[in-house]
Amino acid sequence: MTGLYIHVPLCEKRCRYCDFYKLTPGEIDSMDLYLQCLEIELRRLPSDFAPNTVFIGGGTPTALSPSEYRKMLEAIDRRINLSQVVEFTSEANPGTLTPDKLKAMRDGGVNRVSIGVQSFNNRALQLLGRIHDAKTAIAGYHMLRDAGFDNVNIDLIQSIPGMKPADVLADAEKAAGLEPDHISYYNLIYEPGTPLTKAKDEGRVVPPGDDEEADNYFMVKEYLEHAGYGHYEISNFSKEDRECRHNVLYWQGGEYFGCGPSGASHWHGRRFSNIPDLNTYTNRLLKDQRPFDEVEHLSKEDKARETLVMWLRMTAGVDLDGFKKVTGFEVYDLCGAGIESMLEENLLQRQDNRISLSREALFISNAVFSELL
Repeated sequence: MTGLYIHVPLCEKRCRYCDFYKLTPGEIDSMDLYLQCLEIELRRLPSDFAPNTVFIGGGTPTALSPSEYRKMLEAIDRRINLSQVVEFTSEANPGTLTPDKLKAMRDGGVNRVSIGVQSFNNRALQLLGRIHDAKTAIAGYHMLRDAGFDNVNIDLIQSIPGMKPADVLADAEKAAGLEPDHISYYNLIYEPGTPLTKAKDEGRVVPPGDDEEADNYFMVKEYLEHAGYGHYEISNFSKEDRECRHNVLYWQGGEYFGCGPSGASHWHGRRFSNIPDLNTYTNRLLKDQRPFDEVEHLSKEDKARETLVMWLRMTAGVDLDGFKKVTGFEVYDLCGAGIESMLEENLLQRQDNRISLSREALFISNAVFSELL
């Protein structure tokens, strides 16, 4: 499995928690040069590259106009062999959806949409700096279904300050009640330099405590599982056969190209990321220069350790024989002492020939992963 990621560096407004690279309409006159240079970059990819998944993210892809969105999809179709694509996802903001944009997406081959609801609580949405309210989010979801999209994910954010357990559960209930095919439930991260982090550091925003966060996480996990959503990755739940194949590709250590400013790639043992600046990105491509600087070359052992950690993100865990077949390493040769210690501490569990995170470790998985890398 291989994948293609496209980064659209445009948002109607900067959310207070987000540090992904993007510009707002007031900071850029036109996306024409971006689209021109994106096609140049796509043209440079290997001629035999035929991805199995495509994911358009950002930023906000649906901040593009219908004609811009159509041009982007046409460029992808011209430059990339899409004959092997089984999943073609676009992110969407409820506040930027229109029937014309959805038609452009459908016409261009998009067959899965991830809608960034984040919460159905209007106070929480205001705190996060989102441009939509709960009513708009619900209307946007129904607009997707009416347009014929039969594979839709709803993004939710957990641990939003000011949300009581009843509010958290209400978000899960409203999301599941819409019957999406997939629900992502990501933890709110306080990225350096963002307005929300500044507010937290100044005491104007108080995050929930660790115990409350964990209680809310397991409450939502149990509710979604009871509602028919399989918990297949730490932060992701899906109906049967509706897992996000693009993200599974990441978690299983697959290879991919990331195009656009800040797009990250992992190809043939090399990892590299494009410059997170639109002007530099376009200038370099127009001068026939590469849009990235440093290239990291992974050793076979480093790649194996990374694969181990990524596989552990999946609730199915690590099949020991399968791991050796893929990486050439025995798991216990890489980090046997650490695994034995975490088995004793009930952070990992082993059943037959498979190792996975224990229930207790799901919410503190980063501590487990740091011991294995």
